[in-house]
Amino acid sequence: MATLPESLASVGENTRRVKHFFVDGASTDGTVEYLRSFTTDHENADFQPQNGSGLYEALNQGIRAALDDPEITHVGLLHSDDRLVTGNFHEYLSEIDKNSADVYFSDIQFHDAAGKVVRVWRAGHFSRFRLNTGWMPPHPSMIVKKEIYRDLGLYNPAFGTAADYEWIVRVLLAKSDSVHYFSKRTLTMLVGGASSASLKARLRANAMDGSVWSHRSRGRAAMIRLFKPTRKIGQFLLAKRQT
Repeated sequence: MATLPESLASVGENTRRVKHFFVDGASTDGTVEYLRSFTTDHENADFQPQNGSGLYEALNQGIRAALDDPEITHVGLLHSDDRLVTGNFHEYLSEIDKNSADVYFSDIQFHDAAGKVVRVWRAGHFSRFRLNTGWMPPHPSMIVKKEIYRDLGLYNPAFGTAADYEWIVRVLLAKSDSVHYFSKRTLTMLVGGASSASLKARLRANAMDGSVWSHRSRGRAAMIRLFKPTRKIGQFLLAKRQT
């Protein structure tokens, strides 16, 4: 709840261009009351109590609501701890308006509790070679045509913290000829998360990343487990140079 008002405020001038689908898993910190008030004041917002449990079940519930809305053309995600970089995000939407790709992604950054930028994720352009060697675009930056979810499926919670990575691999392998990269930071994330909370959690997440590829190639699964974490090192160095 502490970061939610700032997160929604970051949508800024883009509020009229997007529709919010909120899914809450029985919060008791005032989040439900805040979201109900927000949806009352904004006709382009919808609130739903979560039916299942877990992050990816909540995301899937919100996406299903978006798929059922005839006015929605594209779907993106914004977590309550994250904020849009308002001006850049407005440019991002304009870029999407001008292109016919199925999948879009951008650069992002990470900030600490004091708001200081501590990491910059410069994604770079997509290629099948990069994907096969542990690269992935920043998941929170991705905006896709809603048909992507309808045709290729939602998140699979069986992959745990790698459910977003599994979905990304599934989508990019199927739509590798229809991907567009926007080379500005459109979102800033609060550092932390379930997959990086401890060494044990990181090792578990690394194993799940490998499982995404294990049914395709055992050798590639092992390579992913090695190279995917090392790709993040340069992001911290980039943050020190640019912020």
